[in-house]
Amino acid sequence: MNKTRLTAASVLAAVTATLAVGVTAPADAATKFANCTAMHKVYKHGVAKSSTAAAKQVRQGYGRPAVKPKVYWANVKSDRDKDGTACEA
Repeated sequence: MNKTRLTAASVLAAVTATLAVGVTAPADAATKFANCTAMHKVYKHGVAKSSTAAAKQVRQGYGRPAVKPKVYWANVKSDRDKDGTACEA
């Protein structure tokens, strides 16, 4: 009987851990913003498609944007200068 409880507890723990890891935060979802003002409410310095693009913004004197490729591609129209960062500020 002890073995059955241990196995059931192990399965429950594994399922709980899987569910906790599988849930994504709303900010990680590919949110499409209407404009840069709306994006800046969530991402103060914009969103970069890669860490290389984010580093480029810092070298140019901007703040460090969040590196969120899915959000970047959902808002690529906001990257007017095509430097890999949408709504840099």
